[in-house]
Amino acid sequence: MTVQDKAVIVTGGASGIGRASALLLAEQGAKIIVADRDAAGARRVREEITAEFGDAIDVPADVGNSADVARLVSQAIVRYGRIDVLLHAAGVCPRKHVLDLTDDDWRDVLRVNLDGTFYVTRDVAKVMVGQKAGTMILITSDRGVYGSIDYAHYAASKGGMIALTKSLALALGQHGVTVNAINPGLTDTPLARANVAGWQTKSDVDVLGKVSQPEEIAQTVLFLAGTGGAYMTGQMVSTRMRHGQ
Repeated sequence: MTVQDKAVIVTGGASGIGRASALLLAEQGAKIIVADRDAAGARRVREEITAEFGDAIDVPADVGNSADVARLVSQAIVRYGRIDVLLHAAGVCPRKHVLDLTDDDWRDVLRVNLDGTFYVTRDVAKVMVGQKAGTMILITSDRGVYGSIDYAHYAASKGGMIALTKSLALALGQHGVTVNAINPGLTDTPLARANVAGWQTKSDVDVLGKVSQPEEIAQTVLFLAGTGGAYMTGQMVSTRMRHGQ
């Protein structure tokens, strides 16, 4: 599952699954481009990587802004000359009942989660098609499959990401590019802790009786980023199962 010397963009790299994955991939020899709209957080992760493992840069970027995404991809190419892997972990998850959602609530979530996914994958795909090789990994959610009362806007955005994953896999396979999604379920991240009500009881619905840790999801990222995912595309890898599912 080697990722040695691969150039990897990690969006949402300042915290949570993005951070854990960036650190693990760097430990395994990858060159990391840490992207996040939290510029200070992205810089801290880049400093962790360069102090402990090796080569990395940080790029402040709001994925919901297409100009930021274009700059991110450009800086990755300037530094490393190629993009071997995209891990798209950036996203927002505010809690609000579906009947209380305003136009702005809806638009803000889709701008980051769905528009942002389109911008990032579109621009990175152009690079990977030129290389005739590449791996894309999108972090989705079980809410994109089962829906949600208090996160309908989030669920809609993640459902769209799942459909986009399959569409990209169809479009890019002939060019040597694989595209897969990871559906981690509830994971112990700052985003989840800030937005999920009844955090302590959520482990009750999981067959393993616990909430996953970002470092555990990062192992699946490593599998897909390395040679383990070379002949796998258009798939959604669910890393947890609910009781009665």
